[in-house]
Amino acid sequence: MICLRIFLFVISLCFLTGNISFAQNPKPIKGGCDDLGRYQLFQGTYTAFDLKRQETYTHQGIFLIDTKTGKVSRYVNKIDSQGKYIETWLPTDLLPEKQ
Repeated sequence: MICLRIFLFVISLCFLTGNISFAQNPKPIKGGCDDLGRYQLFQGTYTAFDLKRQETYTHQGIFLIDTKTGKVSRYVNKIDSQGKYIETWLPTDLLPEKQ
């Protein structure tokens, strides 16, 4: 019974102070909704080739697709050789260095 009284008190307080008036008069988002849905996450399989061992490996990964630019990144988290934790998005389209 006490919980019901507290709940009713909180609801009436919200109505009296006007804290939920945003539901009646929504404010427009600055900049519009141009980027709504721009980034998509997908799980998929990718193949890597080890040049040193001359072997092919298949892995599961999470990919971030920018639907506006078409760029795709792969999520990576690992511990490097110095013991440092790395968590980042790596591009999937590595271009060769220009000489």
